[in-house]
Amino acid sequence: MDTPPEPPPSPEQIIEQRLVDCGLDAHGLSVRYEDGLQSLEIVIASSAGATSKHFACIKEAAEHEIVTFEDGGMYSAYSKFTTELARPEMLAGSEKALKEAGLYEGFPEREAFETLEEYAVALEKHAGANPGSALRVSGDGILFDPPRDAASYADFEDRYSNLIAVVAYASIRDRVGFGFIGNGAIAE
Repeated sequence: MDTPPEPPPSPEQIIEQRLVDCGLDAHGLSVRYEDGLQSLEIVIASSAGATSKHFACIKEAAEHEIVTFEDGGMYSAYSKFTTELARPEMLAGSEKALKEAGLYEGFPEREAFETLEEYAVALEKHAGANPGSALRVSGDGILFDPPRDAASYADFEDRYSNLIAVVAYASIRDRVGFGFIGNGAIAE
Protein backbone atom coordinates (compact mmCIF):
# COMPACT_ATOMS: atom_id res chain seq x y z
CA MET A 1 0.00 0.00 0.00
CA ASP A 2 1.36 3.39 -1.03
CA THR A 3 1.65 6.17 1.51
CA PRO A 4 0.09 9.42 0.35
CA PRO A 5 2.63 12.15 -0.28
CA GLU A 6 3.33 14.65 2.48
CA PRO A 7 1.24 17.79 2.05
CA PRO A 8 3.28 20.84 1.08
CA PRO A 9 4.17 23.16 3.95
CA SER A 10 1.78 26.04 4.61
CA PRO A 11 2.87 29.64 3.96
CA GLU A 12 3.04 30.08 7.74
CA GLN A 13 5.42 27.13 8.07
CA ILE A 14 7.57 28.36 5.20
CA ILE A 15 7.94 31.83 6.71
CA GLU A 16 8.62 30.46 10.18
CA GLN A 17 11.36 28.21 8.80
CA ARG A 18 12.91 31.12 6.93
CA LEU A 19 12.97 33.13 10.17
CA VAL A 20 14.59 30.23 12.01
CA ASP A 21 17.14 30.07 9.19
CA CYS A 22 17.83 33.77 9.93
CA GLY A 23 18.90 32.71 13.40
CA LEU A 24 15.70 33.43 15.33
CA ASP A 25 14.32 31.07 17.96
CA ALA A 26 11.06 29.48 16.79
CA HIS A 27 9.62 29.65 20.32
CA GLY A 28 9.55 33.44 20.05
CA LEU A 29 7.74 33.51 16.69
CA SER A 30 4.10 33.54 15.77
CA VAL A 31 3.04 33.41 12.12
CA ARG A 32 -0.69 33.27 11.45
CA TYR A 33 -3.34 34.63 9.14
CA GLU A 34 -5.29 37.55 10.61
CA ASP A 35 -8.74 38.16 9.12
CA GLY A 36 -8.78 41.80 10.20
CA LEU A 37 -5.52 42.46 8.40
CA GLN A 38 -6.30 40.21 5.41
CA SER A 39 -2.70 39.10 5.67
CA LEU A 40 -0.31 36.90 7.54
CA GLU A 41 1.03 38.59 10.65
CA ILE A 42 4.45 37.70 11.92
CA VAL A 43 4.87 38.55 15.60
CA ILE A 44 8.40 38.44 16.94
CA ALA A 45 8.77 38.25 20.70
CA SER A 46 11.92 39.21 22.59
CA SER A 47 12.52 35.51 23.22
CA ALA A 48 13.13 35.03 19.47
CA GLY A 49 16.48 36.77 19.96
CA ALA A 50 16.08 39.22 17.08
CA THR A 51 18.49 42.15 16.82
CA SER A 52 18.86 44.87 14.23
CA LYS A 53 21.44 42.63 12.51
CA HIS A 54 18.56 40.29 11.63
CA PHE A 55 16.40 42.97 9.96
CA ALA A 56 17.49 42.32 6.36
CA CYS A 57 16.94 38.59 6.73
CA ILE A 58 13.58 39.11 8.46
CA LYS A 59 12.44 41.44 5.67
CA GLU A 60 13.46 38.90 3.02
CA ALA A 61 11.85 36.00 4.90
CA ALA A 62 8.59 37.90 5.48
CA GLU A 63 8.33 39.13 1.90
CA HIS A 64 5.20 41.30 1.78
CA GLU A 65 3.61 40.05 5.01
CA ILE A 66 3.12 42.18 8.13
CA VAL A 67 5.90 42.04 10.71
CA THR A 68 5.44 43.29 14.26
CA PHE A 69 7.71 43.09 17.26
CA GLU A 70 6.36 42.80 20.79
CA ASP A 71 9.15 45.14 21.89
CA GLY A 72 8.20 48.69 20.90
CA GLY A 73 11.79 49.82 20.39
CA MET A 74 12.53 46.93 18.05
CA TYR A 75 9.29 47.56 16.17
CA SER A 76 10.22 51.22 15.71
CA ALA A 77 13.75 50.34 14.57
CA TYR A 78 12.43 47.75 12.10
CA SER A 79 9.90 50.24 10.72
CA LYS A 80 12.68 52.77 10.16
CA PHE A 81 14.76 50.08 8.45
CA THR A 82 11.98 49.10 6.03
CA THR A 83 11.10 52.74 5.35
CA GLU A 84 14.70 53.45 4.37
CA LEU A 85 14.68 50.42 2.05
CA ALA A 86 11.57 51.75 0.31
CA ARG A 87 12.73 55.38 0.29
CA PRO A 88 14.45 55.46 -3.15
CA GLU A 89 11.41 53.97 -4.89
CA MET A 90 9.01 56.24 -3.01
CA LEU A 91 11.15 59.29 -3.82
CA ALA A 92 11.23 58.41 -7.53
CA GLY A 93 7.46 57.91 -7.64
CA SER A 94 6.79 61.13 -5.78
CA GLU A 95 9.22 63.05 -8.00
CA LYS A 96 7.49 61.68 -11.12
CA ALA A 97 4.08 62.78 -9.82
CA LEU A 98 5.39 66.30 -9.16
CA LYS A 99 6.92 66.52 -12.64
CA GLU A 100 3.61 65.42 -14.21
CA ALA A 101 1.78 68.10 -12.20
CA GLY A 102 4.36 70.76 -13.12
CA LEU A 103 5.43 71.16 -9.49
CA TYR A 104 8.96 69.78 -9.53
CA GLU A 105 10.84 72.83 -10.81
CA GLY A 106 11.49 75.42 -8.14
CA PHE A 107 10.57 73.07 -5.30
CA PRO A 108 11.35 74.78 -1.96
CA GLU A 109 14.55 73.63 -0.28
CA ARG A 110 14.16 72.97 3.45
CA GLU A 111 17.55 74.56 4.22
CA ALA A 112 16.33 77.89 2.85
CA PHE A 113 13.89 78.34 5.75
CA GLU A 114 14.78 79.01 9.38
CA THR A 115 11.66 77.37 10.77
CA LEU A 116 9.43 74.49 9.84
CA GLU A 117 6.49 76.92 9.90
CA GLU A 118 8.11 79.03 7.17
CA TYR A 119 8.80 75.88 5.16
CA ALA A 120 5.16 74.75 5.49
CA VAL A 121 3.99 78.13 4.15
CA ALA A 122 6.42 77.80 1.22
CA LEU A 123 5.06 74.33 0.45
CA GLU A 124 1.48 75.65 0.42
CA LYS A 125 2.48 78.49 -1.91
CA HIS A 126 4.35 76.09 -4.20
CA ALA A 127 1.25 73.88 -4.45
CA GLY A 128 -0.96 76.87 -5.25
CA ALA A 129 -2.79 76.80 -1.90
CA ASN A 130 -3.37 79.78 0.33
CA PRO A 131 -0.68 80.00 3.01
CA GLY A 132 -2.02 78.74 6.33
CA SER A 133 -5.07 77.16 4.71
CA ALA A 134 -4.36 73.49 5.31
CA LEU A 135 -0.94 72.90 6.86
CA ARG A 136 0.17 73.43 10.40
CA VAL A 137 3.26 72.45 12.29
CA SER A 138 3.15 70.20 15.31
CA GLY A 139 6.46 69.38 16.96
CA ASP A 140 8.91 68.25 14.29
CA GLY A 141 6.25 67.51 11.70
CA ILE A 142 3.74 69.05 9.35
CA LEU A 143 0.07 68.18 9.66
CA PHE A 144 -2.47 68.36 6.87
CA ASP A 145 -5.37 70.02 8.66
CA PRO A 146 -7.78 71.61 6.17
CA PRO A 147 -10.99 73.44 7.17
CA ARG A 148 -13.48 71.17 8.92
CA ASP A 149 -16.76 72.08 7.28
CA ALA A 150 -18.52 69.83 4.79
CA ALA A 151 -18.55 72.51 2.09
CA SER A 152 -14.76 72.65 2.02
CA TYR A 153 -14.69 68.99 1.01
CA ALA A 154 -16.91 69.41 -2.04
CA ASP A 155 -13.91 69.95 -4.30
CA PHE A 156 -11.36 68.35 -1.98
CA GLU A 157 -9.36 66.52 -4.65
CA ASP A 158 -9.09 69.58 -6.89
CA ARG A 159 -8.09 71.84 -4.00
CA TYR A 160 -5.68 69.61 -2.12
CA SER A 161 -4.19 66.93 -4.38
CA ASN A 162 -1.24 69.14 -5.36
CA LEU A 163 -0.64 70.12 -1.75
CA ILE A 164 -0.65 66.52 -0.57
CA ALA A 165 1.76 65.57 -3.38
CA VAL A 166 4.08 68.46 -2.47
CA VAL A 167 4.14 67.62 1.24
CA ALA A 168 4.53 63.91 0.54
CA TYR A 169 7.61 64.65 -1.57
CA ALA A 170 9.04 66.95 1.10
CA SER A 171 8.48 64.31 3.76
CA ILE A 172 10.37 61.71 1.72
CA ARG A 173 13.15 63.93 0.39
CA ASP A 174 13.77 66.00 3.52
CA ARG A 175 12.59 63.41 6.07
CA VAL A 176 10.02 65.85 7.42
CA GLY A 177 7.35 64.17 9.53
CA PHE A 178 3.93 64.40 7.86
CA GLY A 179 0.54 63.44 9.20
CA PHE A 180 -3.16 63.88 8.56
CA ILE A 181 -5.83 65.19 10.89
CA GLY A 182 -8.90 62.99 10.43
CA ASN A 183 -12.13 64.24 8.94
CA GLY A 184 -14.37 62.29 11.31
CA ALA A 185 -15.58 65.49 12.96
CA ILE A 186 -17.13 66.76 9.75
CA ALA A 187 -20.91 66.48 9.66
CA GLU A 188 -22.50 65.02 6.57
